[in-house]
Amino acid sequence: MASNPREYRGQALREIREIAARDKDFIKCILKPKAKILGDTIPVSGNGNVTND
Repeated sequence: MASNPREYRGQALREIREIAARDKDFIKCILKPKAKILGDTIPVSGNGNVTND
């Protein structure tokens, strides 16, 4: 069965958003801003009880 390629409503807006997102990520890769993560580092080893509230 052949597919039915068609234009979807809002596709142009989604494509513009993706282009802007790629540009933003490219600039972030060049500038390498510091992470905005707060708190102590939690090791990934162990059983995970450290993250329980």
